[in-house]
Amino acid sequence: MKDYRLVLIFAISIIDVVAANGLGALATKFVVALPNKPLLLTGGTALMLCIQLAFSPSVGLLSDKIGRRPVVIGATIASLFTSLFLLPVQTWGYLTNRVAKGSTNGLYAVMRSAASDILDKDELIKYSSILSFIIGTGVIVGPMVTGLFLLAFPDLRIDARPTVLFLIALGALNILLAFLFKETSDKEKEKVDIKELRDKALNSLKVVTLWQQLGESDKQLPGIKAIFILNMLGTLSFGYYNFFIAFLTQSDINMDVLGVARFFVFFGALSLLANVVFFRFIVNHVDKQKTIIAIVSLGIVLQILYIFSESSVTLLYVVAGVDAITVSLIGGLIGGILTRITKEGGGVGEMFGNIQALGGVASFVTALVNSLLAGVSTMAPFIFCAISSAVVIWWTTRLPEETKKYTQIRQEGPEEPEPAGA
Repeated sequence: MKDYRLVLIFAISIIDVVAANGLGALATKFVVALPNKPLLLTGGTALMLCIQLAFSPSVGLLSDKIGRRPVVIGATIASLFTSLFLLPVQTWGYLTNRVAKGSTNGLYAVMRSAASDILDKDELIKYSSILSFIIGTGVIVGPMVTGLFLLAFPDLRIDARPTVLFLIALGALNILLAFLFKETSDKEKEKVDIKELRDKALNSLKVVTLWQQLGESDKQLPGIKAIFILNMLGTLSFGYYNFFIAFLTQSDINMDVLGVARFFVFFGALSLLANVVFFRFIVNHVDKQKTIIAIVSLGIVLQILYIFSESSVTLLYVVAGVDAITVSLIGGLIGGILTRITKEGGGVGEMFGNIQALGGVASFVTALVNSLLAGVSTMAPFIFCAISSAVVIWWTTRLPEETKKYTQIRQEGPEEPEPAGA
């Protein structure tokens, strides 16, 4: 990476994602005395995403006015305090943490904006796609990191508090990194209008208003609405990632904490490696529209196979391994295209906030539906996501001509050689 600020963008994003999703299988400790655990475990994610809907656009707008750095510092401090609610290891603390964490998730919109500030067109599709993967699949990346922690200290699986303290320590580290982070926006600072921020937050709850704003953006930048709809549909198609904890612990697989830790280390490491390799070296050399169709088609088969894997851990690992190196690319692939088209249209923090808020609607709907379906059957969420994947394929084949220049193989010629140490 040529700019150390990009290193900090990735580091801050990864640490915050881990702090938000790192409980993994230990989340069952917070609902152990309650009925219908699959619904509660998946519902916690839905609650967080619902709160995110109101705050992300206003946080993005704030970063446009006063700069990225002060907002990053404030968001990391607030994020640390959200983890403190987990210390009692009580259901009320878990739910309060989900609500409070949703209010700080606007940090991700700021991180996307900061990356867009400093990356050129060719680098943007590579690095923003990896960043989109990390943010979009936090429910995989978070448990992967804490899974390593639990495998290193297996005795800590009995009580959730040591892991919570680990997450709090990561939050403190993130505050330090935020203070080291240098400003990326070259815009002049503006006076903050509290009423404007408040109205932005209230309007964010009016999904129709956000949709209208996206329509206005599409007039200025034809094609962004179609890509954004694809992004929302893609979120629905791999929403079963939010269901993994409930599936592994509450289905016939009945994994213990260490078993879940091993699974997420396996799945997370494979998907992270696949995403880095694909977006660093391959993405600019493939037709992205055809790639999306091929991967999502395979994803439908895998989601059906997950249903049968409930009775076989071996089959589960085989299916998950293929899933990790293929389907996990979708979030980053679509997210990278969306980031590039947003930047070329002059997109800034407010636009990324709007995108994250509307994306949060899709994530919320996915988590909510999967929560309700999980209460009926552990197979139902996979069926829902398979149907959503079929819709993704249908929509991808209908992308308008305005969007195709963002999905075609790059035609500028060979890449310039990377500088030494890049």
